[in-house]
Amino acid sequence: MKKVSVICIDCDPDYIDNVLIRQTYENLEVVEAVTGKEFYQDIVDYCETTDSDYICFLEAGQLLAANKIQRMVEYAEQIEQAAIKVGGPAVIFCNRVYLEGDGTIVSHQDAGYYGAFKDTIFEGNQVLRVCLERGHNLLGNLTSVMFDRAKVKLCMESLQQYQTEHNPAMQKAFLLFEILQGKVMALLEEPLVGTFVERFDETKLKQQAALFQEQLGLFVRIHGWQQFQDIPNGLSAEHRYLLQDLPVEDRKLKKEITFFATEKGEYYNMLPIAEYAKTRGYKVRHTDNLDEKAEIGVYCQHVGKPQNSKFSLVLLHDMAQGHLRWPNIWEMERWNVYDIGIVPGEDWKDRWERCALQYFVNPRCGAYMLGYPKSTEIFSAELHKRVEELRESMNFQHKITVLYAPSWECDEKEDDFVRALSSLPVNLIVKQSAWPPKGYSDIVKNIADMRKLHEGHYENLHYIESEESIMVALMMCDIVVSDESSVMVEGLLFGKPSIAVKDWLIPDVKPSRFADIPFGNVYKCKKVELREMVEKLLAIGPENADIVKDAEGIFVNKKNVNRDILDAIEYFTTGNGSAEFMKWKMSSCYMPANMWS
Repeated sequence: MKKVSVICIDCDPDYIDNVLIRQTYENLEVVEAVTGKEFYQDIVDYCETTDSDYICFLEAGQLLAANKIQRMVEYAEQIEQAAIKVGGPAVIFCNRVYLEGDGTIVSHQDAGYYGAFKDTIFEGNQVLRVCLERGHNLLGNLTSVMFDRAKVKLCMESLQQYQTEHNPAMQKAFLLFEILQGKVMALLEEPLVGTFVERFDETKLKQQAALFQEQLGLFVRIHGWQQFQDIPNGLSAEHRYLLQDLPVEDRKLKKEITFFATEKGEYYNMLPIAEYAKTRGYKVRHTDNLDEKAEIGVYCQHVGKPQNSKFSLVLLHDMAQGHLRWPNIWEMERWNVYDIGIVPGEDWKDRWERCALQYFVNPRCGAYMLGYPKSTEIFSAELHKRVEELRESMNFQHKITVLYAPSWECDEKEDDFVRALSSLPVNLIVKQSAWPPKGYSDIVKNIADMRKLHEGHYENLHYIESEESIMVALMMCDIVVSDESSVMVEGLLFGKPSIAVKDWLIPDVKPSRFADIPFGNVYKCKKVELREMVEKLLAIGPENADIVKDAEGIFVNKKNVNRDILDAIEYFTTGNGSAEFMKWKMSSCYMPANMWS
């Protein structure tokens, strides 16, 4: 079994014991090192005298997979054999994640580079230069590196030229760069290290960025690298807003906005913005073709195509978007390709700010908690008129109305709803989503079958057509029943409480899963308990439900959201206009992922 040295840098002895006792690899030599004046000399002396085959490190504030060292040794041996003709890599990295104090992962390894390193060796200088140019730290920190002692000879003469003895972060960063400099490397695409995040500190960030830039200039000269056009400061372009004001300019765009909606829900989500834009003199059009070109494009898909717009804005299509991946939906729904990002309220602001340490969460002109566009509809005379028309046509018999609005119609959920509640003194209304037949024919058939089974057989049961806006149904009802749909949160716009049925099935995977309800402001029950839950709300009065009273902050800026969205568009496309919306600007609550952390 190969011998591995673990150099523990600035680590408390108890921390070292707690971390390393969990490692499954047994042949370890553990030594301690302290950053400061003698740090580099101590590291060089140790590497020259130890008989260990591999060297790795442990820093404070890290969480290691139990098999971290074992897997890295195995991978080093595996890729050594695979690349025997050209010589195996001298340096091995593993992927890492970012963790909050309670262990919540706020960022996994960068999905934009998935597969890029798989079972391949690279010139370390090339990889390092790409990382430096982009400010994307794909290499991690010293804890995520292991090197072959026989292949890496550290040059004390080079290390002595860095004036970093008073800055541990810089000392460790440039030791890492020196280990990699001129070597062949490989990256094991397994997240074996977790780094705990650090709260944002503007003064510290500015100091570190300036020092990194200075030290990188030394690195370039020492090793005879081709000069960078501008010496990077270790941050991504998307994080520059943390150090300087956002650029504002007249982009010379036509006053035209295209709203990209691939289904009815997306269309209704953006419609209030479109209607308001017309009052500001914009030419407005809607399309379901993401490949169309646009002057200004507004998107709300999981993944849009903003490269087809000269200026772009992105917002959520519903309040539960990507809820199976919370808090960080942006790992797959990357917002750095858009100019502006919009979130609806405090819950989403919290998610965004916790994840904004990564570059791909940050739009080019910033992200703002401007509100939920549909919230303005609660003040709409047209909506009130449409609701009254439907109420009159349905001839409601009872004072209270219960709405059934599922995300997916399957497993006869509508039948469960009707059978449980039809004998109560309430009006029942069903509002199904407008599913496209292509790709969802089974769901469309389920909806049709349920309506055929129930319509006309219950005096208190009514249907709202799928093409209607969900806002109509929410204004008409007093209680919402669903599985995991965000309509339950949207109901709070009107002060309506919701009930989520936990054991209704969701067929977006095979086999179907139970509903996942991430909201804290809905009541939850099993389907056999649905009637009892509705009766409890009837007894206290739906308007008196606790979750309705505690809903403040879910939606903000209700009256002015669309005005502020247009103000933001005008400000960043013309360089003029009101900047009042800037009070809603968001910023990372953690230090950004950078080249020295």
